[in-house]
Amino acid sequence: MTDYTALAATHYENFPVGSWVLRKRERRHLHRIYAFARTADDLADELRDARALAAFREALSVHLGEARPPEPTPLLHDLVVTIRECELPESLFFDLLDAFALDLEVTSHDRESLFAYCRKSADPVGRLVLRVFGHDDASLDALSDRICTGLQLVNHLQDVREDWRERRRVYLPREDLARFSVSVDELGGDSTPPGLRAVVRDWADTTRAMLREGWELPRRLHGRLAVELRAILRGAAAVLGQLHAIDYDVLATHVRLPRRTKVGVLLGAVFSRRMPAELHGLR
Repeated sequence: MTDYTALAATHYENFPVGSWVLRKRERRHLHRIYAFARTADDLADELRDARALAAFREALSVHLGEARPPEPTPLLHDLVVTIRECELPESLFFDLLDAFALDLEVTSHDRESLFAYCRKSADPVGRLVLRVFGHDDASLDALSDRICTGLQLVNHLQDVREDWRERRRVYLPREDLARFSVSVDELGGDSTPPGLRAVVRDWADTTRAMLREGWELPRRLHGRLAVELRAILRGAAAVLGQLHAIDYDVLATHVRLPRRTKVGVLLGAVFSRRMPAELHGLR
């Protein structure tokens, strides 16, 4: 049986996913889901290979079919086992693939398209996590969507420099850049000009509010999943805190949580149900 732990961890390096607080069965299923997302994301982000991504999509369809593929791909074979065992909606996996394909076609967004992108690139993951644990509830899905979109936005904020320099991609909405008189050319600098800092700060505040709303989800759940969700939210809160600490200078500094902070995030989630201070608002 293939272990996808390391591959999954690289997809959400600042947020613990499928951590040791979960039972082995759930960890195994979540690591397969995250490994699937990591593999597809790499085809779009690192290789920028639309044909390979389309082939990966077709391979998933074949593996989901009734006939066994002549040469099964280990990851997709294992993923289908998870889909069957947990009765996961297949459409959510194709939503993720749609989002990765969109990344190869769209290099900038307005607010509407950004949130539409997050609905396919992030929200399906949270819904899949809930299904793995047996939860199929629209109200829980709505809270999960707030968390997952918030996590996606946190990633965009900390990766402003890399997204532009390495992929010529801008996730900060066009109307917000215009509102603060920011030119796309400024994203190539070595320090963040005041207007761009204001955009990042504004979106950090929006993201913080979304994650604050999402905190209701671990309050409504119990056991190990609630702990895992608190840890994920604490990780995102820590990133927002570090963005605030560097005064949103995202071009000069790439935020990565040190190991001791990640350990503290997990321990805090285990021993406290209190919302982290960074989600209450920073001044």
